[in-house]
Amino acid sequence: MRTLALDRRSPATSGATALLIVSGGALSLGAGWLITFPWGIRFVLVGCAAALVVAAGLVAPRSVLYGLIVWLAVLGLARRLVSASSQGSLLDPLLLVGPVALVVLVAVAARRGAFVGLSTLSKLVLALSALAVLGCLNPLQGSLQTGLAGLLFMVVPTLAFWVGRGLVDDRSLSRLLKLVAGLAVAASAYGLVQSFSHFPSWDEAWIRNSGYAALNVNGSLRPFGTFSSAQEYALFVAVGLGGLFLFRSKLARLPALFAAVPLLGVAVFYASSRSVVFTVVLATGVALAARARLSAMIAGLVAALCLVAVTLLASQYAPAGGETSSTTAALASHQLQGLADPFNSASSTLLGHLELGGQGLRSALVYPLGIGTGSVSIAAGKFGGQTAGTELDVSNAAVALGIPGLLIYLGILVFGLSAAYRVAAKRRDALAVVALFVIVVTALQWLNGGLYAVAPLPWLLLGWIDRAGPLGRVRGVRPRGAQVRRPMAAKYG
Repeated sequence: MRTLALDRRSPATSGATALLIVSGGALSLGAGWLITFPWGIRFVLVGCAAALVVAAGLVAPRSVLYGLIVWLAVLGLARRLVSASSQGSLLDPLLLVGPVALVVLVAVAARRGAFVGLSTLSKLVLALSALAVLGCLNPLQGSLQTGLAGLLFMVVPTLAFWVGRGLVDDRSLSRLLKLVAGLAVAASAYGLVQSFSHFPSWDEAWIRNSGYAALNVNGSLRPFGTFSSAQEYALFVAVGLGGLFLFRSKLARLPALFAAVPLLGVAVFYASSRSVVFTVVLATGVALAARARLSAMIAGLVAALCLVAVTLLASQYAPAGGETSSTTAALASHQLQGLADPFNSASSTLLGHLELGGQGLRSALVYPLGIGTGSVSIAAGKFGGQTAGTELDVSNAAVALGIPGLLIYLGILVFGLSAAYRVAAKRRDALAVVALFVIVVTALQWLNGGLYAVAPLPWLLLGWIDRAGPLGRVRGVRPRGAQVRRPMAAKYG
């Protein structure tokens, strides 16, 4: 009887198998046809990666999260390696892999309670995302394409908040930050080769064709490692510098730690980004204050004193000016002069950044509803829209989303920073303190989706912190309000 039943089902089974074979063959032929075109290889890579992400995300979502971090860390390098095959495309399809992964992870996180028991912070994040979606329809930004592409840079990073809230626990977060630290070490080594030796041929070709003027510092080129910009490289290395201290409890790893910390410190310095140096020092002061359970006001004072100390120290070593004999000397001179006198427009761009930010804030008075989500991202330049980015989240929110967006973002900033400090001071463990460090070191760049590998990290950590709640703890692998239906629910996916 059983054999007969199997035989009755065999035609359908055979049909499904045949359909699968035919579909696989058709897809293979289609992929082979696509790669004959100059732009085709990127679409083939994206298609394969998207299929893998969707399939793996349903089975092992945390593995997909780790893979996403690795992918974003090498995205710039991957794009340069295949740059010759995608000339003339408005939007690089390789940029879609990250959003696909985040959407899949949010879907899994939603099933695990990411949207249950919303706090004030999570409601503000939801409101900001909804406002940004509406903002993509704003005609002032130039075109609908500009607005839709702008969602990739403003809304997509915020999806990581829900992943952190519904999917990330202490163990997986520790693994993720250690992974970031390891990737930062590798990226630093690559970046130091660019600083002290040479740029590989694929990097040189990108420098020639990209028109990226900000790379040039007094005739020398900033390093950018495996990333899409020098700023992304510097910030990712800074985040990795914090993640290294999660290894401190392993005595056998201390020699490697002592070697890695100077490596990342030197890489941050020669990245020639003064703002990142200041934020690293600021974040270190705040993290140490939280570890000592100082009040928020005292923490602010400690951070301010740390910044003053950096300026005084840099002033002792800053060169008087003049010609430099090498690339590294030019980068070091540029760094020290800006750190020593940050308010001198001749040696620092701080006043220029502040003026640009002020213009962005004032624009909200002229356009109370903003000029559109895509206006503050590279999407505007790609699709011929109005380019009005200000390089800071606060003013970008004002430009893109007007007064409502500005108020919502300020609420996220206040509630997020205060919650991160409260959790770190309550727990005082390395994980919570490092999470606070990362959130502070990336502050005012949370909405900068052009920092592909960096922008999702603070949102992920904010989601994890929101899940921790006022008691500063994460309850196993399930968020507040989620139900466990079987004993195996405590397993890590």
